[in-house]
Parts: sequence; structure tokens; C-alpha cells
Amino acid sequence: MRRRDLIVSLASAALCTYGVMPERRAMAAGLGFAWTKVPVITAIGAAGDPRQPLTRDAVTFWNDTLAGLRSGFRLGAITQRPEIVPDAVIAGMSQRVLSGTKPGFAPELASIPGDIVVALSNADFISFSTHWASGKGLVAIKSGHAYPMTLPNVARNVIAHEFGHAIGFAHNADPTKLMCGRPAPCRPMEFQSTTEHYFPLTADEKALLLQLYPPDWHAH
Repeated sequence: MRRRDLIVSLASAALCTYGVMPERRAMAAGLGFAWTKVPVITAIGAAGDPRQPLTRDAVTFWNDTLAGLRSGFRLGAITQRPEIVPDAVIAGMSQRVLSGTKPGFAPELASIPGDIVVALSNADFISFSTHWASGKGLVAIKSGHAYPMTLPNVARNVIAHEFGHAIGFAHNADPTKLMCGRPAPCRPMEFQSTTEHYFPLTADEKALLLQLYPPDWHAH
């Protein structure tokens, strides 16, 4: 086996071991990974934070979408815990993601259970999602008191958008769709609406969901 093929094989095996599977097929708007287990979710932050129910709603949105497409995959159970990751740590990670650099694993996350940790921060930064080869994922949501999270319907869609990244979606360039984002000019304030609703996925993204998580998907 050539050295490059050996490295790829070893990396793939390591990711699969921790429940994240590299995706080698061509994918529109994909990040190149898919879960191979049902990821359990831990939302950290104050119990009375209004983003807590929005987080549960976002999980329901994605699971309903997956069910409607007859995918075999679902996001797992969600629990709430009072732990925090310091705002400065989360804000620094956001800056690295924004610059195109993958942030290092924050030691503060190591003791928090769950495959996807949702950090409901009090800091003002660009919300983001990232994951590591260890199998841990992070969805970091900026303060609910910071613009544009204060606008109606925005926080709901920002959280759902970041969960989209957590299951393998990249951005698209359509401001009428949930996963629109950089480098396109669309920004979260475009989610504003007097009617609570989730922005939709594109047809290509629905096809991608089934490519990543087909009807016969099952946990490894």
C-alpha cells in the first residue's frame, strides 16, 4: 500500500472509531463527514435561557426533516447541564473558525458528556460549529442579548443552522435557505420574520442528507 493511501486509511479508521465517518463521494455543500452513531447532545448554560427550548426545537426540526426523507439517522437525546466554557475561550475559537483555521480542542470540553456540546454563551461572537477527530462536536451560540439574536425568528434559525454544520453541511449562497453563509453575503439578520418558522433546505441539501444518511443507515 502506498504511504498516502495508508495515511488516508488510518485516518478514516480513526474517525470511524469515534463515530464520525469521512465521506469520499462528491457532495454539494458537504463538509466531508457523517456520523456513524447516534450523537447524544448536551446543552450547557442556564436552565432558564430561552435558547434552551430553541435548541430542543432545532433537534426536533432536523429529526423531523430526516424522518420526512426516510433517512435512518437521527440526532440523539438532549440534556441540559450547568457547566460553562469560558466566554473568552469560545470567542477565541470563533475567531479561528472565521479565519478558516480549525480551533484546537478546548480542555474545558473534556469533562462535559455528550457527542455534541451546545454552548449557549453570554459572549458576542460569530456562532459556529466544529468537530474533532476524537468524535466530539461543538455548537457555539452567541449571546441571546446580542444583535441580531434579539430579532424575531433569528435565534431559532441560527441554532438550527449550526446543527446543520454539526451533521455535515457546509454553507450555500441562497439567502432564502437555512444554510446560507460565508463567503456568500447573507447574514443571520436575514432570518428575521414576524412568523416563527425554519428556513428551508435546498433540494441538493436534501439529497445530500440521504447521501450521508440513507434509509438503511444504522449505528456502527
